[in-house]
Amino acid sequence: MKKKTDEFISFVIDRNEFLKNDVKKCLEYWMPDAPAPILLFSLVGKSIVKHLSFFNENEKLSLFQHIELGMTSDNEELAIAVATGLVEALVTASDANESVWKEIEYYLQVESKKHALAWKNFGQ
Repeated sequence: MKKKTDEFISFVIDRNEFLKNDVKKCLEYWMPDAPAPILLFSLVGKSIVKHLSFFNENEKLSLFQHIELGMTSDNEELAIAVATGLVEALVTASDANESVWKEIEYYLQVESKKHALAWKNFGQ
């Protein structure tokens, strides 16, 4: 992975052991290669949904602010990985639980929320 995507993932996993463990398993599985950024970011999105209840308020605010920064990044690889990997995984992984989706929707910011809602409503 490139530097910006690596920095993004490091920021996310350095703040939560659940995410760190899930990313570590993914990286070990793909060794000696690196997983495609979209695959890794998708895993992070799914892990966030799975462990959302273990985040405190400040962690959620920080995490979703970081997602927004990734969505609006000038680095195209990072912005694409966040949008089509992480944000779309947040939507897909929370489809079965409306209360989890509502919580995610609450914390998403302008651009990440716009993309998430477009993905959620795609084909409807």
